[in-house]
Amino acid sequence: MIPRCLAAAVGLTLGGTPLLLASPQEKAAAGWQFTDVTPTSGITFHHSFGDDAFSKILEDTGSGVALIDYDRDGLQDVFLSSGHWIEGFSDPAWKEKAAGARSRLYKNLGGMKFADVTDAVGIAAGGYGMGAAVADYDGDGDEDLYLLNRGANVLYRNDLAADGSRRFADVTAAAGIAGPVTLNGQPKWSVNGSFFDADGDLDLDLYVTNYLAFDPGLKDPNLPKEYPYEGPDSYAGQQSQLFHNDGGGKFSDATSAAGLDFPDGRSMGAVPCDFDLDGDLDLFEAIDSKPNVLWRNDGKGRFTDIAAAAGVAFDGSGAAMPSMHGSVGDFDGDGRFDLFVPALFTSALFCNLGLDAAPGMAGDAHFGECAAKSFVLAPLLGKGAWGSGIEDFDLDGDVDLLVVLGGAFDLKAADPDRFFRNDGSFQFTDLSATLGPDFRVGRVSRGAAFGDLDNDGDVDYVVNVKDVGALPRVFRNDLPRGEHGPRSVTVALHGRAPNTDAIGARVQLIDGVGAQHRSVTRSNSYLSQNDPRLHFGVRGSAKTAALEVTWPAGTLQKTTVLINASGTTVVIEEPSK
Repeated sequence: MIPRCLAAAVGLTLGGTPLLLASPQEKAAAGWQFTDVTPTSGITFHHSFGDDAFSKILEDTGSGVALIDYDRDGLQDVFLSSGHWIEGFSDPAWKEKAAGARSRLYKNLGGMKFADVTDAVGIAAGGYGMGAAVADYDGDGDEDLYLLNRGANVLYRNDLAADGSRRFADVTAAAGIAGPVTLNGQPKWSVNGSFFDADGDLDLDLYVTNYLAFDPGLKDPNLPKEYPYEGPDSYAGQQSQLFHNDGGGKFSDATSAAGLDFPDGRSMGAVPCDFDLDGDLDLFEAIDSKPNVLWRNDGKGRFTDIAAAAGVAFDGSGAAMPSMHGSVGDFDGDGRFDLFVPALFTSALFCNLGLDAAPGMAGDAHFGECAAKSFVLAPLLGKGAWGSGIEDFDLDGDVDLLVVLGGAFDLKAADPDRFFRNDGSFQFTDLSATLGPDFRVGRVSRGAAFGDLDNDGDVDYVVNVKDVGALPRVFRNDLPRGEHGPRSVTVALHGRAPNTDAIGARVQLIDGVGAQHRSVTRSNSYLSQNDPRLHFGVRGSAKTAALEVTWPAGTLQKTTVLINASGTTVVIEEPSK
């Protein structure tokens, strides 16, 4: 039997009679598409890895996207990371062609128009860029930017100038988070950063995931001749690091004290989330071609790896994955946060079964891998999955899954993105072929960031691609709305200092059908940072919805919001103690 949501989306008939569309969301989906607006957006960025062909894993790995409202105008600006030409490593013929390649910041002007403000705001040419982390680390109310590189990382503090403009100041040395010069005998190679409160003192610590001890001169004699270059198994890994926020703009290395020692880690990214719902943030760390790690937090900043016992160390076949970066969201509306892990060959979808799934092990989260039976596995097999977003893209009241693809080793391994529509109970329909001509164009994609770029209540996204000479991809979500279309609620949380971003807060929206759950985290996609606002589709015809916010300090706040046909945005301030 054809699933009803699939029949609605692709216009199938039953016995010669069109199947009726049962809801505003399904009616909207019939004319729905994602439109690549990059050519008219003003974004002229071209990612560079310093060459026109992959010859080493460093060139293949980056780069990311960070959404940041740096000027506090309510619009998500776009930061795009780039590599550059490297003396003695990159092809000499590309030295002049790659000149000027650098990471760039684009200001959102509204209406899907952007302007390059990199120089104007004081962001100088940096290292070989992978990604960036965004947070108000100093609690002054504006968003700061931390750049992840092979080499020294850079912390840019966001400052308000006397003339009212915004400028970024390089405060890396004063903050103490450049990272070590070398790890395991080679230059430090950082790929991802996650700001979160690791120890319950309410300010934001920083977890930096480091990847490989990459030696550009290494020739691995154990590799088959058909391998284009050395992969992750050819190199030692590098230790990821937890930097404790000491206040006053300073950090100190707390990795060992927190129990996070993993000197051969090979990490590709980490996402903080309260998986066991005990009131503190745990950390899922995606490991390349080794078992993944799930660091359970004891509430005081001490972590223990429970990945194997929790069921997230391996893919559905029991094998270690070439994992990218975990993405979290509540797919089935049970209030527990599930996990998708994209990978180069076999991606995994983990359903959070809760604390009662394994009697005698109460206090841990337990997961079941369900990518195959949820119809997500087959379309992704062997495709090379990188960035991923868990959002209610169609505003039907449950979160969906969008994955960007791009193979590995080969610049010809271009693939279109994949969109999986959720029915609310871990059953997914691949609607990729129905979402317009732009969505069907293949690229060699890497990082992807998700957020509402035009403030119309639905979730758009940006992809950084490896294709030589190609622009990134800025996709506008053109979900039909109007009086009879799906309704939305966007929730922006303003926390009290020092965690003004409210990272770690949980929000429950109760509409005419039931409850939906979201958690505030920016580090939820490969090398990238998402819009911190939470986006809900509203089911039923009720004119109001109930919101419950559990703030990072544990305070529960309840409110009621009016639902407009055009979409509702609500700003919630954390109450004083």
